[in-house]
Amino acid sequence: MKILFLSKYNRDGASSRYRFYNYKPFFQENDIEFDIKPLLDNNYVLNLYAGKKTRVLAQKLKSICQRFYFILIKSGNYDLIVIEKELFPNIPYFVEKLLLKGKNYALDFDDYIATGYKINKLKRLFLETKIDKLAQNASFVTVGNHWYFEEIKSNNLIYLPTVIDLKNYSKAKEQYETDVVTIVWIGSLYTGKYLKIVIPVLQKLAKKYVIRLKVIGVDIAIDEVNLELIKWTEDTEVEELLSSDIGIMPLENTIWEKGKCGFKLIQYMACGLPVVATSVPANMEIVDNNVNGFLVESEEEWYVALENLIINKSNREKFGKSGRSKIESSYSYQVWGEKYCEFLKDGQ
Repeated sequence: MKILFLSKYNRDGASSRYRFYNYKPFFQENDIEFDIKPLLDNNYVLNLYAGKKTRVLAQKLKSICQRFYFILIKSGNYDLIVIEKELFPNIPYFVEKLLLKGKNYALDFDDYIATGYKINKLKRLFLETKIDKLAQNASFVTVGNHWYFEEIKSNNLIYLPTVIDLKNYSKAKEQYETDVVTIVWIGSLYTGKYLKIVIPVLQKLAKKYVIRLKVIGVDIAIDEVNLELIKWTEDTEVEELLSSDIGIMPLENTIWEKGKCGFKLIQYMACGLPVVATSVPANMEIVDNNVNGFLVESEEEWYVALENLIINKSNREKFGKSGRSKIESSYSYQVWGEKYCEFLKDGQ
């Protein structure tokens, strides 16, 4: 069996890394031949973050042409094509339908990209039904949380959470006693906006308790809060999380957030941290409220939950150990690697 994975990014892109690249050892163990062809390379991501719009546009056009050519000329050599989200962003369905005609393909979603196609009036004219149509004609569709089963109009969905490798999280937090309680958030340029939701809460808490906010992956300024900014690297992220005390995942509650996979929570919990998160579908699947963390909605609930964990070391320890246990049993490649290979073999 030979599979072509059409990822959106190369290994530096988190969604592509965790949902495609990190499964490589399991593909090899299960005699699955594979190639991974990203749409956008690392230079695209670097230029995007640097705000170099002209270079970003030029690279995007070049990437689209290269993928178009590859699918047209070489994709017939594969038994199955697995597409991260869609072939081309903002391109109408009929183009992808023509390219995929007669080909066996599957889709993968850890973000609900159809949101942009449904809320933008212009895009709605040409793209509103694109994802549903792609899904209906796919061999199968893997999705990061169960909310998709209600949203995508197709009967071939398979649950595949975004997970961690326990080998990289071999250690969990052991010491919960601390003089300064460190609240940690990890993310990217695009998700940094969600920190604004908890800034007022953190400012109030900082006036009453000795706390620190550790932000990994985003440059941000917050007045009246002891702030530690950490540059993200794959090699150091686990150690940075282990040296923290509480993990947070604030989100808005719109259709876009409903499609997210809650991966920050999985990372925090794998490290033995208690968590506080906004009540959206994936987070509600991952967090057992008042067992390994708190699910919250209002600013007041954020305050109460964080205060509870700041002042209560025993709760931090109890929740943290419970969360680690859940990740070991439900959210690792060690649990899902073989299952994913079976999905792929069944879909050929």
